[in-house]
Amino acid sequence: VRLRSEGVTGSELHERLADVERYALGDYLVALASGLEQGGRLASPRVAEITGLSLELVKRNFARIPTELFAKEFARARGNVLSAYDGTIETADIAPESPRPRGPDPVLDRSVPVLTSAFVSYVREELKFRTDISYRLLNREVSGNWDYGTTPTRQGYVGVMDDLQQARALNPGLGVLIVNGYTDLVTPYLASRYLVGQIPSLPGAKPIRIDLLEGGHMMYFRPESRRALREAASQLYQMPK
Repeated sequence: VRLRSEGVTGSELHERLADVERYALGDYLVALASGLEQGGRLASPRVAEITGLSLELVKRNFARIPTELFAKEFARARGNVLSAYDGTIETADIAPESPRPRGPDPVLDRSVPVLTSAFVSYVREELKFRTDISYRLLNREVSGNWDYGTTPTRQGYVGVMDDLQQARALNPGLGVLIVNGYTDLVTPYLASRYLVGQIPSLPGAKPIRIDLLEGGHMMYFRPESRRALREAASQLYQMPK
């Protein structure tokens, strides 16, 4: 997000991100493993440089910066907060006194009404499907009651890597495409690379493809990324020659 805010693009962006990735998966992890306070002292200067946050703030959080804190603080000087769904998009901070972002997300909450009406129109006009049931793009009642492991059921976060490996073993021709946006703070692209890197390759199975595009969580909002996503999906469904 800091690099894009400074106008860094193209090969320079790739080179500088590669350096950040090496640090995140190397010296940063070593520093954190050394302990809360010592790790904070070791990592804070580099984390402050990478994130663009003040060194004082990073030190106060022991070089461990949650997404909400970054979104809240990165544009504080302008009186804004970042969208967690695309860190290059910001909006006015309606609660500057709060330690965390409050109010609507400038990407998610602006897009829901537009996408909802577009889908309803498509279903009714093109698919000729009629129903009195309301269509809800995001059901916050469901997501708000998800069990993240804080109850005796210990459900925890959803993970599909084991299921994915089983599916690829049963069907070696199965194609898997993972597409991330550079500035997505909800599902960071490096998390996808890390998770895929933790599973062994399967003899005879098609390799998992990971693409990285300009934009955030909904990278398809950007015309060039939408075209690239369409092309990648088309290649996924092409019959092998």
